[in-house]
Amino acid sequence: MTTNLISYPKSERRIEIAAVVLNLAYTALYLIGLGEAFILAFAGSALFVWLCVKRNILAEALLQVFYIVMAVLGWLHFSDGITMSQMPSSIHFGFIGVAIIVWISSGVLLKKRTRSAHPFVDSFTTTFSVVATLFMIKGDPYNWWYWLVIDAIAIWLYYKRGLYFGAGMFAIYLILAIIGIVKEFL
Repeated sequence: MTTNLISYPKSERRIEIAAVVLNLAYTALYLIGLGEAFILAFAGSALFVWLCVKRNILAEALLQVFYIVMAVLGWLHFSDGITMSQMPSSIHFGFIGVAIIVWISSGVLLKKRTRSAHPFVDSFTTTFSVVATLFMIKGDPYNWWYWLVIDAIAIWLYYKRGLYFGAGMFAIYLILAIIGIVKEFL
């Protein structure tokens, strides 16, 4: 069942807007190197947990729980500022290989055992977001390339589930990922 904006309850819309604003503010502060950004990430992710469960994108709900934990770790790790350091290519290839296996396995599990709306897309964005977040926490500038792909796919997923402001947030994230790539590599 795809929800349209007209039947979208105002209370959910307000929660979604708050989550979007908090998460965009987090990303902007992260881009300029402020560790305080993770406080906003914590709050925005907490709101998105509820929204994702409500819209039956279950892997994304679990991802938001992961983001809450990562926000705490990010705050602890970056409390003195964010510094970028690139991981070796072999680490990236290893993570990508494991992520592909997890993505397909969790997609099959979601399809067989849940009513997840788009199990393989949901699983893809969740699995690779975990990988990208780990690289982001470690300050690897290549995290922006992961986000470029993830955000493009998440726009579609959130739009299809009626989370239009969330889809808009991912469109902005896509632009911010491009800015991150330009900042780090050009």
